[in-house]
Amino acid sequence: MIHELEQLSRMIFARDCRFPEALAVIEGNNPGWVFVDNPNAPRAALVWAQGIDGFYLVGDASSAVFRDELDFHIDQVLKPRLYNLGVAWFELSGEDDWDPVINNAIGNRGPKCNQQWVYVLKLEVHESLTQPEVADGHRLLRVDPGLLVNHSLSNKQFLSSKLTHFWGSVDAFLNTGLGYVLVDGDEIVSLCFSGFVAGNIHAIDIETEQSHRRKGHAEAVARAFLAECIKKHLQPHWDCMAENTASLRLAEKLGFTQSHGYTLYSFRL
Repeated sequence: MIHELEQLSRMIFARDCRFPEALAVIEGNNPGWVFVDNPNAPRAALVWAQGIDGFYLVGDASSAVFRDELDFHIDQVLKPRLYNLGVAWFELSGEDDWDPVINNAIGNRGPKCNQQWVYVLKLEVHESLTQPEVADGHRLLRVDPGLLVNHSLSNKQFLSSKLTHFWGSVDAFLNTGLGYVLVDGDEIVSLCFSGFVAGNIHAIDIETEQSHRRKGHAEAVARAFLAECIKKHLQPHWDCMAENTASLRLAEKLGFTQSHGYTLYSFRL
């Protein structure tokens, strides 16, 4: 039987995995759900990360519980929850050895398969990382309590809604994450922040307002974010779809190197 773990008991699952988004939920840093094959001695887990509305399978892929029960669990437990949250797609990822389990559970649902690439910042790049260039009239600001109560910003909701979705609350982000915004006049036009934190790994999320894209703003906030990661000896983590060429190019321009890939499976609910 697949069991759900409450937050206080999640640390009993400590298997290594290559998905910091899942580990961030297991560690209790970011909101989500954790389901395991055995609540007392788990070998494998299914983790839903609220920030990206997606699931990860981690741990021992030979777990008979997930092999035999995942299809039923999706229909009876997960789909109703996602419906209530207004989530339109079921998204699931895992290491390659989880592919048979995933195909057994959702193969008859006609899932889409997308390649994801993970990038890491090599140590030798750290000293050569240049400071961000900011256009006249723009300001780079660190996300801190003062910024979040700054009433002069006209679209502060753009920032606070992102932080709340990934972290559950702005305070939770301030306690664990870090971030930077680029401000043009009184408007936040771009932001880069820790979407998930697992140990010293900070998974990056970047967003630029639609009308301000293709102006180098994402690069500016990303460079400021990376400079602080380097200063604090944190490991930035960059994950994006292979088809997102703009994100791939920016990662490489900033000094990231492709580490590995995995498959993202998805189907419409």
